[in-house]
Parts: sequence; structure tokens; C-alpha cells
Amino acid sequence: MTSSNPRYGILDPLRFFAAIAVILYHYSIYFFGGESFLYQVSKFGYLGVDFFFLLSGFVIMASAQNRTAIEFAAARALRIYPAFIICLLLTIAALTLIGGQVVPLKDAIFNALIVNDYLDIKNIDGVYWTLQAELKFYGCIFILILLGALKKWQYWLSIWTLMAAVHFFIKQPFFMGWFINPSYSFYFIGGVCAYLLSKNPGNILANVIFFVSAVFGFFCAMDQSEHFLISVSEQERIIAGVLVVLIFLFFYFLARGYFPLASNKFLLALGALSYPIYLLHNMAGKTLIEALSTKGNLPLLIIFGIAVVILVSYLVVRAEENLRSILKNFISTK
Repeated sequence: MTSSNPRYGILDPLRFFAAIAVILYHYSIYFFGGESFLYQVSKFGYLGVDFFFLLSGFVIMASAQNRTAIEFAAARALRIYPAFIICLLLTIAALTLIGGQVVPLKDAIFNALIVNDYLDIKNIDGVYWTLQAELKFYGCIFILILLGALKKWQYWLSIWTLMAAVHFFIKQPFFMGWFINPSYSFYFIGGVCAYLLSKNPGNILANVIFFVSAVFGFFCAMDQSEHFLISVSEQERIIAGVLVVLIFLFFYFLARGYFPLASNKFLLALGALSYPIYLLHNMAGKTLIEALSTKGNLPLLIIFGIAVVILVSYLVVRAEENLRSILKNFISTK
């Protein structure tokens, strides 16, 4: 099986390796701390999330083309929720059966709906904040399609970029976070522009907005590094910014036809694994490793834990495919 657009086949393995980078970052800090060798080599792994946001801007803008608002919403729901619900239940099971924790039913329900941040209900797993950012982005695209404004990207993308820039400097408009994540807006914007440039490389406005978002992405990454790195130095802040700019440039050149790679079943499988790996590795994976940590060598247990997460993620993908097929058939009969 090959991709209908072989130019973008490289995104599948990159999604997988971005998820692995996030795992190594989380595990290094949690189990070893900032002085460990693993932390030193994986400390910028959290930038895998920035890659995912740029990827989302690119992919979502592509998937929104020639779809009604309802078709877009249904496609996103079928892509996001089945795997998420399965992984949420597995995480709750791990916390309860292995970690001895009790997850309140209210928390489980509102986490499942991915609206808990609006209700000041904590995330069962800390990584869910990224799903909330994604869902807000999807909601904005849904509204644009509904209003027939998606193709008028020159207007809404310019306004969004201006609002994000103003928020970067003065944290206004204060309500921006209610409908879109202001701190990570430039990543989504960059991805959207990359898609537009893939269709019209010479468009001046799309080029300008892309590189403006890359510049702001550099400074956002510098600021955000303080929330992810331990005792962050100025050098580390700059490195984080440079790495984010490199991610932007990757998507820029990808949009212009560089990095051609025909996809295949193996690469597609790697890409599919990235989502459940990301959802399961943090609370469920850590809980499993912690439970076994008194019985063996910790580095080996971490390798074992990652292997278990990947294996369970594969099973989630298989179950999700079946569930998605059932839901599609149910929707099509209505």
C-alpha cells in the first residue's frame, strides 16, 4: 500500500519518533532527574509536541478542504475519540489496579469529553492539555467551514496571527485562551501556512505569515523552555528556539516538495502508533514502571515499560480501527 501523496510519507515515521522523544523526556525527568545522562540527551524531547502542533495545522487544513462542517467534525471525532477513550480507560485501570489510586467518576467523564479545563477539573493525565489545544483548533476550523470562510484564509489567518502577536507581548485579549491556545498558536499557524504553500508556493502573504510565525515560534519556544527544562540556562533557551525554527523550516521545505518518501504499511503503522503511545506513556507507563522498580534494574525496566506501551498501543490501534469502522457504519445508516 502506497500513499496517494508520496511527498508526505516521511510524516509517519517522524510522528512515531516525536512520540518516542516525548517519552524519553518525561521518563528521564521523572525517574532520574536533571543530572542524569538520559536527561541530557533527551531534554529537548518535549519539542515533539511542537512538531505535533505544526503537523496538526498542516493536516487539519488539508482535511478540511471540500468538506461540510458536519463532515469535518465527524471525521475529527472518529479520528480522536475512539483511541482516546480506550487509552483513558486503560490509564484509569493502571492508576486503579496498579497504582492504587481512585479516579473520581466526575473527573473521568469530563476528561473523556475533553472539556474538563473549562470546568477547572484536573487532567487525569497531564499530557491531555495538548488534546484540549487541538480540540480548540478543530473548533475554530469547524466554525470557519460553517460560515463558509475557510477559503478566505487571508483574512482569518492574518487576524489570528495579529491576535497571537499582541497576546505574546501584553497577554491580551485575555479571553483568547477560551477558544484557541495563544501560547501555541504560531505552531498551528505555521502548519496551516505550510499547507497553503504546498498548493501555492509563491503566495506572498502565506510566505510572510509563515516566517512571522516562525520568528514568534522561536521566542515562544525560548519562554516555554522554562516550563519544561530543569534550571534552564540562556543557552538552552536559545537551543530550544533554534530547534523549533528547524521544525518550521522542515515543514516549509516539505510543502515545497522536498523530503519525498513513499509511504508503506510499515511506515503507516508507525504513524498510527504515535497517538496511543503519547496517550499511554505518561501516567499509565510511569505507574507500571514504578510498580516494578523495586524488583529490578531501573534502566531495564524503563526499556521494558516503553516496550509494553508500544505493544499496548498496537492493540489499541487494532481495536480503534474496528471501533471506528462500527461507528462509521452506524453514522452512514442514519
